[in-house]
Amino acid sequence: MAEKKQQTQKYVLTGLVVVAALVWYVQSAKTPTSSGFSQLGGTYTPINAQDFGSVFEKLKSTEGTEYKTSGRNIFAMTAVPVEADPVKKEPPKRVPVGPMPPPPPPPPPPAQLAWKFFGYGNLPSGGPRQAFLLDGEEVRIVGEGETVLNHIRITKIGNDKIEFEDTNTHQTGSNQLEAPPGPTA
Repeated sequence: MAEKKQQTQKYVLTGLVVVAALVWYVQSAKTPTSSGFSQLGGTYTPINAQDFGSVFEKLKSTEGTEYKTSGRNIFAMTAVPVEADPVKKEPPKRVPVGPMPPPPPPPPPPAQLAWKFFGYGNLPSGGPRQAFLLDGEEVRIVGEGETVLNHIRITKIGNDKIEFEDTNTHQTGSNQLEAPPGPTA
């Protein structure tokens, strides 16, 4: 059995050698081409190249140039800052003739809360924060968003101050945390 297998391999090898010889013969029978270009197009004509001497002279003249800044950052897409012209003077201001108009009314005073802010807490635990305000001897408990004295709305209750807004004038203000008066000893 082994002999038959070896005999088959010899026939296959012989066949491959014959095919390789045929391929080599067919390829070598073609006309060889010269290196680099084909003879089919006719005779060789060189390209019309220009003289690069003048180009190299221009490049040499630019090699000596040096960059000098004008104060502008060439890497930023912003305009150059404009300097004021020291020679140019502003025109004189016109003084109105006649009675002066009355000055505008002063702005309203900042909002004031007459009550003292002396503490805060969360009732129930984890609920909204509420502030303790002292009105004379009476303690008032208010939350954020409530309105007191008919025109003061509490906007924020912080750890050390309470912020509020006057709903009539839209002025804002704040009171710092104050310790309540303790018993005298």
